[in-house]
Amino acid sequence: MSSTTCLYDHELSLLRQYSHRWDLRHLKALAWMVTALVCSSKLSLPEWESYVPSRARQAQSTERRWQRFMSNRRVRIKSLYVPLVLATLHRWKGRRLYLALDTTVLWNRYCSILRGARHCQRLTR
Repeated sequence: MSSTTCLYDHELSLLRQYSHRWDLRHLKALAWMVTALVCSSKLSLPEWESYVPSRARQAQSTERRWQRFMSNRRVRIKSLYVPLVLATLHRWKGRRLYLALDTTVLWNRYCSILRGARHCQRLTR
């Protein structure tokens, strides 16, 4: 658990730099979500539970916590995401950046396009 706590501390400090108007509770929830996502390498909410310390006794409680956060209208991801992307691009200035597009067709009707950037052999989405 200590490695996830260190990653969480790093994520939270990074998020706080670019989110002056955010509620600290929202930032903490987002930092734990990012930490769990990185550690589990999965987009499945139940997979995140083992990476996040919680007093919840039932697994569904933790999942409901994430769902409440994602459906909260006061949380404006763009207000945090845009400054983070701009800061990252500024740091990568002068270096080669690869953009990756991954398409998936669902039910022969919808086309989902996942975009990502590759830098230093790592793909970020």
